[in-house]
Amino acid sequence: MSSLIRTTGKEARPNPRADPRWVAARFDRIARSYGLFERLFMVPGQCRKRAVERLGIREGHRILDVGIGHGPQLLAISTPAGDQGRVVGVDLSTGMLDRARDRIREHDLWNVELRHMNILDHHPIEPYDAVLLSFALSSFGEPARVLDHVWRCIRPGGRLVVLDAQIPPTLKWITRPLMPAIRWFLERTVLGDPDMRPLEHLADLGGHMEVEWFRGRTYFVACIGKLR
Repeated sequence: MSSLIRTTGKEARPNPRADPRWVAARFDRIARSYGLFERLFMVPGQCRKRAVERLGIREGHRILDVGIGHGPQLLAISTPAGDQGRVVGVDLSTGMLDRARDRIREHDLWNVELRHMNILDHHPIEPYDAVLLSFALSSFGEPARVLDHVWRCIRPGGRLVVLDAQIPPTLKWITRPLMPAIRWFLERTVLGDPDMRPLEHLADLGGHMEVEWFRGRTYFVACIGKLR
């Protein structure tokens, strides 16, 4: 399925996630209420904690947080990186980045740098030790392209960790007739793509992947080590 055109079964229509301006505008609108959506979707705090653990952060590490949003994991990421470490957070939404800046000031996280940009335009001089995408992958119109790009930003021996969600396979027969309504709702709230198969895109990277599931098979943390 093209990242630019989505097939609904009856007709094809543009995929709004393919337009970074559309994505940014949506997240700007929900920036102040994003936490409410997390509670609505019953996002378990354990999965965020586990995603940070799988990054394997050590003193001096360079970490890239893609789609950092309001920075819910900033403290947990920046602390183990220490004085010599660096955390770079990238996001399309100025509203979300404003909330992340509030968090940085609150906790005095001076080893964190925020950048308002498209991740595809980010070309680091030095590779990262680990990259995190936390509920970000399913918001991109071209997830495979994003993964290929961030994979190149990781040093050999580094890690890519993805925290995201999918419709559980056991529920797809129930949700299939409701998909237009589900898609409509998600595009007006958290932007997750119900049609995306994130683990298939991750498997295409070719690294060794380990997956942990939460709330049945709804939320997952996937970790891939880069061998070379």
